[in-house]
Amino acid sequence: MDVPLAHLDRPFDYLVPDQLDEGAQPGTRVKVRFSGQLVDGWLLERAEETALEKKLLYVEKLVSPEVVLTPEVARLARAVADRYAGNLADVLRLAVPPRHARVEQAPAVEEPADLPDVKLDESGWSAYGATGFLAALTEGRPARAVWSALPGEDWPARFAEAAAATVRAGRGAVAVVADARDLDRLDAALSAVLGPGRHVALSAALGPAKRYRAFLAASRGRVPVVVGTRAAMFAPVTDLGLVALWDDGDDLHADPRAPYPHAREVLLTRAQLTGAGALLGGYARTGEAQLLLETGWAKEIVAPRETARARTPSVSPTGDDPQLARDPAAATARLPSVAWEAARSALKGGAPVLVQVPRRGYLPSMACAGCRTPARCPHCSGPLALRSSHAVPGCQWCGRVAAAYACPSCGGRRLRAAIVGARRTAEELGRAFPGVPIRTSGRDEVLATVPDEAAVVVATPGAEPVAAGGYGAVLLLDTWALLTRADLRASEETLRRWMNAAALARAGGRVVVAADGSLPTVQALIRWDSPWSAARELAERRELGFPPAARMASLTGAAEAVADLLTTAHLPEGAELLGPVPAPQGQERMLVRVRRANQAALARALHEAAGVRTARKAAQPVRIQVDPLDLL
Repeated sequence: MDVPLAHLDRPFDYLVPDQLDEGAQPGTRVKVRFSGQLVDGWLLERAEETALEKKLLYVEKLVSPEVVLTPEVARLARAVADRYAGNLADVLRLAVPPRHARVEQAPAVEEPADLPDVKLDESGWSAYGATGFLAALTEGRPARAVWSALPGEDWPARFAEAAAATVRAGRGAVAVVADARDLDRLDAALSAVLGPGRHVALSAALGPAKRYRAFLAASRGRVPVVVGTRAAMFAPVTDLGLVALWDDGDDLHADPRAPYPHAREVLLTRAQLTGAGALLGGYARTGEAQLLLETGWAKEIVAPRETARARTPSVSPTGDDPQLARDPAAATARLPSVAWEAARSALKGGAPVLVQVPRRGYLPSMACAGCRTPARCPHCSGPLALRSSHAVPGCQWCGRVAAAYACPSCGGRRLRAAIVGARRTAEELGRAFPGVPIRTSGRDEVLATVPDEAAVVVATPGAEPVAAGGYGAVLLLDTWALLTRADLRASEETLRRWMNAAALARAGGRVVVAADGSLPTVQALIRWDSPWSAARELAERRELGFPPAARMASLTGAAEAVADLLTTAHLPEGAELLGPVPAPQGQERMLVRVRRANQAALARALHEAAGVRTARKAAQPVRIQVDPLDLL
């Protein structure tokens, strides 16, 4: 039943009346009477008899005879709920989109009489020596691989070829990407390789009608391939033969709704349950992907070093104190000399230049010009920011302006930039390169592509547009903002963002990273060797006892509620409690750490404790997150 209470997270028996006998089949939506109220439910199984001795109620209504919850997805949803200490109803809410009656009752779309043969070009995978991976998929074998892509790689075409090999074996495939831009590219690649009528794109951004229509196309078996954002990870594909995920380190793959599943874990669980193949691809490798290789669950697909050297752009670090160019405009633009030269050379050759800046806005953080004390709001102590060159400093928390700001340390009234945002960077680069078009891509407007012409593109991480012929130069500025983040994954995430931007450079292009070349993260970028960085990162986490080498659960809520849940829970032997630490809105946070072998026991203990609290009608809830991305 669709009831978000942990102590009711189990199947209930109901009688099916004669008039609903034909339509009420496993996987359909129903309404039942529970505790005096009419609630939504899912029919999981039909049986001739029940073990219960008490009198059963009847199913009140069959919402629709459409079977939208297949046995495979139902089994997966239960496994995901158990993995993340959540409720099955919450997972089913993520797995099956809301019903759209008009779409469901529309006449069936006639399938093309003769679908064209599936094209399969193995030349793209041959650069990695991975034609055997495609051969295994074509034969229906569960090939599982972690793929480290080369710069400039047409990864949507490689994913489409893997899906085509799976379709040739008569099986289905599910591919998940992080955002709509990647989805559009993969959708176009699949149309070119598979032809029309063999795949649908599934995304929450499609709208209720289009999303449900794409979902029904998969559940009714009309298409063998489904691609999409994380909304597609539960897509009901018939006879699943491959699950694929691009850039598994992107935080967009983590669902912000309970029980907070990650698309990587859902797809890998699905591959394990169904005996399907799996493909994790990306320019950078995560610690979780490295663990799959070290445990032997998956095999590595990586290009030979000579191939990688031939296709990797030249990467130049600038050091901690780079010498600025003598040109006054370049000095104003705060560009290191090597970066300014690389940009000027690329623009002179008619190629676009990509500039990655970690922070959006104009001046998102300011400080006193005299003593460098951070400028804070006198009312709420929030950071002061400047939204444009003509704006008055304002608070980012309460929104109040601070026109008469005076430094509490020295009394000074002049402010300077502590952090420079993307829009200020674009303004300065416009002065440094007069007459050159300046484009920005970020939160307010994300560009998908830019033409192959001389221009400067300033983008925040994750919003870099694809240039038609590749960028002549890629400049990675303000790298300290990424490297010094208080985050367990700071180094891994920094390398991922750098490599995603550097991969957009054209053959023979240049990449300039404003950081010290001796840093391990910079060394991995220079050599294009994310496997080495991932192995190093995993070894450090294993030594310190951090995920994925260990399992952790985060408990957030009022102090007394968190203490109550921990007192109620029968945690597995050896569980460590870390904390408490302050959390937003006056709450506190505790971390529970166990060995990987005790992962299931930890999730079960937390779910049972949550059930005890909901049965007692505890007033204060506790948010339970297993293996959250933000541990610090």
